[in-house]
Amino acid sequence: MKKIVLFPFVLCIFLLNIAGTCCDDDAIVSNTVAKSPESILATLNHGTWKVTYFLDSKTNKSSSFSGYNFSFGPNNILMADNFNVDYSGKWTITKSDIADDNPNNDIDFAISFSNPLAFVGLSEEWDVVEITATQVRLRALKNGNAEMNYLTFEKN
Repeated sequence: MKKIVLFPFVLCIFLLNIAGTCCDDDAIVSNTVAKSPESILATLNHGTWKVTYFLDSKTNKSSSFSGYNFSFGPNNILMADNFNVDYSGKWTITKSDIADDNPNNDIDFAISFSNPLAFVGLSEEWDVVEITATQVRLRALKNGNAEMNYLTFEKN
């Protein structure tokens, strides 16, 4: 008799566990910023940002940017500093004019660093996946193959 009562309980726990793992863990964000170059510029120009996720060639390289604060400044200057070393790069936000580009990702976010090597890895033309007042999620197709790179900045 105990087996009959215990089996449905265990089955229910098992199914709840599976249901909890099958869904995407990304939060649904309702306060997204409009995907226009002007609104993205206005969001990024305030405060400093940190890299919280960088997947490059299927390798998580987020720790390479630990302790660095990024400032998206005027004249397309991108500064990264960690109180010991400063690196300067460039950034631009443009509306894509490529005819075969995905119409849902029509904003190009270009980042360019010439050094150090870890920062050169950020040098891509990224698609803006999502932007809120505190987070920017980007992705880029790596060298024309089917490999996707991902980059996330979060506001400090």
